[in-house]
Amino acid sequence: MKTDASGGRNLGKAGTGVPGLAAAAKRSVGSRIGIGVLGILTLIFGLILVGVGYEEGPRKVSDGTQGTITIERCGMDIIGDDVECSGTFRSDDGKLRSDVEDFEPGEDSGKGEKFQVVGYSTGDFNRGTIASFYVEAVKVWCVAAAMFGVAIFPLSAACRRGNRPMRRGTFITGLSLLFGGLLGCGLCALVNAVLN
Repeated sequence: MKTDASGGRNLGKAGTGVPGLAAAAKRSVGSRIGIGVLGILTLIFGLILVGVGYEEGPRKVSDGTQGTITIERCGMDIIGDDVECSGTFRSDDGKLRSDVEDFEPGEDSGKGEKFQVVGYSTGDFNRGTIASFYVEAVKVWCVAAAMFGVAIFPLSAACRRGNRPMRRGTFITGLSLLFGGLLGCGLCALVNAVLN
């Protein structure tokens, strides 16, 4: 048997190193990349939700006027799948009054029924109040926060070396964002149910 100068086996020449070490290292890098991509996609989804929240809240009410539509008559639209109503819109401050031709309350309504809406200069109306639209925006932002919390875990796993455990601060931050976002989303849904 061939030995090196120290009297031990010459493992390098014999080719008897640890089997599969290089393959395991390659798999590890591949799985880390996959986990990293998953984290980045979750993060991007959270950022998209931030924009959606802006559209559902501040952007939606930026040129809106809160008021009430009093229904005069309703009927099915041309396609026959939605109820369209006409009536009168009055702003809550009493400064604006206009006739409404195509308002879709989402349900069959009778004459004299009132709906809280936000009216726009374009003649469009969205059912709800300015407060309810802001709460809807906060709800979407809470879901975004939960997504950021989810993203922390795969991104942290992709950036850690070897089998090191996740840092305690990172773990607590991820869980706080996840559960805080879900709790906030539930509270917003409850508040909007009361407002509407």
